[in-house]
Amino acid sequence: MVELGVAVAIGVVAATLAWPLAHWAGPAGTRRHRSALFACFAAFFTVGNATLMPRARAWRQERDVQALLDGEPLFTAVLADEPELREPLRAVLLNAFRDGEGGEAVQVGQRLLSPRLWQYVPRGSNAAALRLGRALVASLESLQARDPEQCYRFLFPAVAGPPRGAAADRDDGLLSALREVVATARGGSAEPLDRAAAAKRLEAIFHHLRDEHGSDIDVLKNAQAPGADRPRVCAVTIALYSELVDLPPGAAGQTLRYVLGPRLPAADR
Repeated sequence: MVELGVAVAIGVVAATLAWPLAHWAGPAGTRRHRSALFACFAAFFTVGNATLMPRARAWRQERDVQALLDGEPLFTAVLADEPELREPLRAVLLNAFRDGEGGEAVQVGQRLLSPRLWQYVPRGSNAAALRLGRALVASLESLQARDPEQCYRFLFPAVAGPPRGAAADRDDGLLSALREVVATARGGSAEPLDRAAAAKRLEAIFHHLRDEHGSDIDVLKNAQAPGADRPRVCAVTIALYSELVDLPPGAAGQTLRYVLGPRLPAADR
């Protein structure tokens, strides 16, 4: 809308300037007058468009980025805790808009903040962690069905790069779940995390997975190594998280908080 308004204004100014100049070529209504009017209008419009439109576009992009920084709950929460991330986040969001990927700007920002976002999981509520686990399973299953390589990229973007292709429903589900995790973590209302009990449940699940999948589960030991069987890594990871979300809700939330977040609180590292 900003660019449209600027284009209309440029057109009005170009026509206003072109009309008196065209009179020098001949009386109004003559061919010479019309030709001169068109040529002058085109020249003024071209110059105005080249001069003003980039500035209008840049202003709109800056405004859109600021709106995300101020309005996206994930961004506002992380920036409140780590204000030094504002400029790096602003830069990646602005690049997304400049590259014509404004519709994916939130996902681009999420990827930048991902290491910080997962640190909120142990401090989030059991219900929020369970919702995140279910969204994660749904995302992994969708990617695995489409292309196991994209599933692996989703799990290990630092190794293989981010997944390619749009997946709005998947992204929306994860973003919504992460927002809830961050909100409950920062709200301070989450249940205490019993790490010892969660570790025992995780060990029991691994034993069950070994009974079901045999030595396949060993691929998780070196999942990021060169030459790893990427489709198998994804399949076993999906099996693991599927077992976790199928636990009773309280136990599932506790174990997911233990598995998805850092194993040690920040104060203990």
